[in-house]
Amino acid sequence: MRKTVAFIGCAALLTATATACGGGALADGDQTLTLAESVTATPWDLAKASLGPESSYYQPVFDTLVRLDRNGAPTPNLATSWSYDKTQTRLTLKLRTGVTFTDGTALDADAVRRNLLHTRSGTASAAGEIRDISGVEVVDAQTVTIELSHPSASLLPALGQVSGMMAGPRSLKDPGTPVGSGPYRLDASATIAGQTYTYTRNPGYWNKKAFPYNKVVIKYLADPTARINALLSGQIDGGMVNLNRVPTVKGHGLKVATYQPGDIEGLYIWDRAGKKVPALGKLKVRQALNYAFDKKAILKAAKTGLGTPTTQVFAPGEDGYDARLENTYPYDPAKARKLLAEAGYPNGFAVTLPDLSAASAAFPQEQAALTQSLKDIGIKVRLDNVPGDQIFSSVLSGKYAMSYFKLGAPTGWDKVQLQLTKNSTWNPLKYHDPKAEDLITRIGEATGPTRDTLFKQLNAHVVNQAWNAPWSVVANAYATAKGVTATPQAGLQYPPLHSYAPAAK
Repeated sequence: MRKTVAFIGCAALLTATATACGGGALADGDQTLTLAESVTATPWDLAKASLGPESSYYQPVFDTLVRLDRNGAPTPNLATSWSYDKTQTRLTLKLRTGVTFTDGTALDADAVRRNLLHTRSGTASAAGEIRDISGVEVVDAQTVTIELSHPSASLLPALGQVSGMMAGPRSLKDPGTPVGSGPYRLDASATIAGQTYTYTRNPGYWNKKAFPYNKVVIKYLADPTARINALLSGQIDGGMVNLNRVPTVKGHGLKVATYQPGDIEGLYIWDRAGKKVPALGKLKVRQALNYAFDKKAILKAAKTGLGTPTTQVFAPGEDGYDARLENTYPYDPAKARKLLAEAGYPNGFAVTLPDLSAASAAFPQEQAALTQSLKDIGIKVRLDNVPGDQIFSSVLSGKYAMSYFKLGAPTGWDKVQLQLTKNSTWNPLKYHDPKAEDLITRIGEATGPTRDTLFKQLNAHVVNQAWNAPWSVVANAYATAKGVTATPQAGLQYPPLHSYAPAAK
């Protein structure tokens, strides 16, 4: 198993402003860790929560039933042990004793039951992760059994993410202010919604040593230049940086970790049925799009050579990945034009794309590569200058037939749930493929080698049907201040909060 989420880092330009100083090595006694996020926070209601980088806002407040280690494997946390029955459809968890929410309510089996059923009732990606839960039984105060409609290899990893976060039961109906049992609590007086979120230590937290900072501040800084300026000026202690800015950041003495979290970027085709752009309903047209991109050249120009070319949405190490598929669509613009002609579009067709470079300056080189590659095979591109804070909603509303996108998720199964089912969040036009749906159903009910085989069959079908035109397995770069260390985790776009610590002197 691998490991967070659908992600597209695009929003309006922001200017970095200091509302808290960075934490560094805690030498000044302030003991504050200040981080930057490239996406806004989502509602505190976990039934409406997503799995992407916005989960960073939840981590200080809401603890998870299990904790995923660096390789994405579940380890004890609020649940100290667990076991399945012989049918693999009943998972029994033993809970840690003495844990309370910040409103004084005990974290017990009934609180876990209420949380899981509440989160499952939603429609966002956190809910989708645990949709297979058919019931939750309270065995005793510290023992809970989760019932599944069928065996699921994805349940335990899900319980180490947003789906397994626990909120105070009394706050579930009115989650205006988060109530959790995590290492911190939200300081509403020092929080500006949509801009800056401040968290102060929860004095009753059971695992204080895992979180050495007394205060955590998360700032929403969508603009990559603003994040770098904030890093270099000491306003923040950690944040994502564009790959082409890594030398600059390192030159100023900051630490930069480069890693592959499993995100897949490229051209995502939302309109596979041709509802908005009839051409995209033709298989040969979608295949033509896959032959249009010189992936190695894009990586060199836009990513300083970091990343790995790919043809599939599953990354190496994830369920479903199949190295044999990687040569399915080599760069061949002549073949792309030939396929377009065979599909009845010898002169190409017109399509409107969101202009991500104009919206946020987050992906100017990727947007340029996408636009030019399409033009090279005869496709007429119109760029729509949509406000950055509306791009998410515009794509999800089905406004665009296709666009540049970056999909990340903790596991291969998570990616299936996020993009490949009829009701997936990132299937905005609700494309339905009966063969894919049948395979997905069978994967969900299978275990062991049978599951592996079915996963690869699904992947092969998606690649051969050209659902998308992936470019590469993305490399991320995360910078931290001189006095801070952070360790990336498999499947996560950002290091988890528990991985931050003062650097050794």
